[in-house]
Amino acid sequence: MKKSASCFRLGCLGLGLAGLLIAAGLFLAINAWPSLGAQGADFLRGLVGDEPVAQLEIGYYSLNDTLQGWIYGSGLRQPSAPWQPPTSIPAVVAAAPVLQATAAPLQHPLQSAPIIDAGELHPLPPLGMLKGEGLWSVYIQDAAGHPLAYRTFLQPDPGRPYAVVAVVAFDLGRTRLHFVLGSYEPYAPKAPARSGAMPVADKAAGTLVAMFNGGFKGRHGHFGAMAGQVVALPPITGLGTLVIYADGHLALGEWGNEIRPSADMLAWRQNGPLVIRHGQINPQVDNNSPQDWGYTVDSVAPTWRSGLGLSADARMLYYFCGSSLSMDALAKSMQAAGAENAIQLDINTFWVHFVAVHPDGTLEALFPAMMNEDLGRYLSPYSRDFFYVTAAR
Repeated sequence: MKKSASCFRLGCLGLGLAGLLIAAGLFLAINAWPSLGAQGADFLRGLVGDEPVAQLEIGYYSLNDTLQGWIYGSGLRQPSAPWQPPTSIPAVVAAAPVLQATAAPLQHPLQSAPIIDAGELHPLPPLGMLKGEGLWSVYIQDAAGHPLAYRTFLQPDPGRPYAVVAVVAFDLGRTRLHFVLGSYEPYAPKAPARSGAMPVADKAAGTLVAMFNGGFKGRHGHFGAMAGQVVALPPITGLGTLVIYADGHLALGEWGNEIRPSADMLAWRQNGPLVIRHGQINPQVDNNSPQDWGYTVDSVAPTWRSGLGLSADARMLYYFCGSSLSMDALAKSMQAAGAENAIQLDINTFWVHFVAVHPDGTLEALFPAMMNEDLGRYLSPYSRDFFYVTAAR
């Protein structure tokens, strides 16, 4: 009897150790190959539904956050900038007038707004302690050396010094934003067929400037999406909506309020409520609603998040992304950058993806350590929706 009990205990111990090894293996595999976790989660959702998978994801991100906290708290790793920042404020930036975030909105900014000079990009107020935080540097240029996009970073969460948000600012006097419906997502049973591909001409070196992720899958909110007069999902009143008009100008606001249907809308995308509205953080950010912000919203389970914002004068489009972000941290970063209105885009490892395209056609991930897998995913027909940016012609 004692021998049987001992064997039973050993068997349980063996199973427990095997489980821990499998869990550790999966944890390491997902960090090494983010697509493994993303595709596995999608497969499981089809089998057991969204909420059970969400609980697994929350467990994974909680474990990852705990591990990160231990590594940085013990001093084994120090918070660092995601790229080499400027060491000082250029004289032209320090002396130039500040770009006013409260400027009157332009009706057709692409037709009338002047090109943004580097001197108008004043440093952002630091939210953390990283050297170079908030200082802008030229990120993407055209073949003639004109700046098309700038970037900086913020450290918005005092409790998570390893959480760093990249901010990319596109000059809308020199660039154009485009939106592509995925061949499958956002999914709706009666949605028209679409290719999931950008036009061939827009892929040319010197034309294509950047590519980045869209929003949630159709089942995760049924948020509206349209491109090229093809409506994948109808708009929902009261939600944050980014609109691209036929003449190329952008608008970002609430559908039914600032945004109303019109025949000259070329594309639009919703992805929950506005995170920033009229320069202020939406109080809904604190409600932790999975319907609004995604299923990995618990305060102990921060994740990769992304978003888009537009300046008050519609001259600057901001893209935000970073790891280990709560909704509050993302919102603080959007507000600090000067977004008048902003929405969240997709979340979680692998789906948050930004690639710069240089004039010679070279692709560069914004966060190389996490975004190099399937780097050119949007250059071929893709199942998920995405945005891309071209140089103005």
